[in-house]
Amino acid sequence: MRLILLTLFCFSLMLTAVIAATGPKPADGERLLLIRAVGGATSEKELAAQAGIYDSMVEYLTDRGYRVVDRAAAEKAAIQIAATHEIDPVLNKAASYGLTFLAEYTIHFKTSTIVKDPEKGIGALVRVSAKIVDNTGARIIAAKLAEASSGGHTTEDAIDKAARSAGKKLTELLCKGLEQHVIQSGNEGRTVTMVFEGREALTERLVLLLEKSALVAAVKEVEAGGGKATLEIICKSRRDQIERELLKLASQQKIQLQKIRSEGNRSTWKIK
Repeated sequence: MRLILLTLFCFSLMLTAVIAATGPKPADGERLLLIRAVGGATSEKELAAQAGIYDSMVEYLTDRGYRVVDRAAAEKAAIQIAATHEIDPVLNKAASYGLTFLAEYTIHFKTSTIVKDPEKGIGALVRVSAKIVDNTGARIIAAKLAEASSGGHTTEDAIDKAARSAGKKLTELLCKGLEQHVIQSGNEGRTVTMVFEGREALTERLVLLLEKSALVAAVKEVEAGGGKATLEIICKSRRDQIERELLKLASQQKIQLQKIRSEGNRSTWKIK
């Protein structure tokens, strides 16, 4: 009887481990850049709300395995965007800053904060809206809105509590959209952009090799000329995996490749 109970106990532990391993996971450690809207939102209450939201978003994301660009870099990006007078930046601008900091995705958020009249009590309402931008394709993959209200010992305390609550609600919604996007990319294939600099004939040989690879669903040439070609490769693997495949295929054909730079899902190569 003891042996049976021990066997059942061990089996339950194994089953729990399998379920945990196959359960929902974050977007495979994706790197995110969080940018707060600056522009006209520079009042003390908005700055306080943005700080609380930022902290709660970072806490939620890092707890789930995401990597977040450090705050100093994110703040620099926010100020640079504000300097262009684009309070709600165009997609390619947000994506550009994301790629600068080697982030796959950029989350750009802005706040609207209402403070209760102190004579009627201490309280605050914080509304926050955000968009997640796929930096490689400069495409919005999720846009969400959340709000929360709170009281407090002081107005600052009320704003902080409301902001952290709204930030958590918002991030939960954004993560669902991001993870759905990643799952869809895994099923249908994600787009990896590769830029090749060198002889056209060698680039064409690399294209033929990639098209025959089991990791690649399709290869599309989007720009060519002047010794440079830009390819969009749809594959069911991460960029680093397809890059290793590329290097292996090139080596088999005795084609020498040097990676000049990589950012997000985009990389640039020199054919020697």
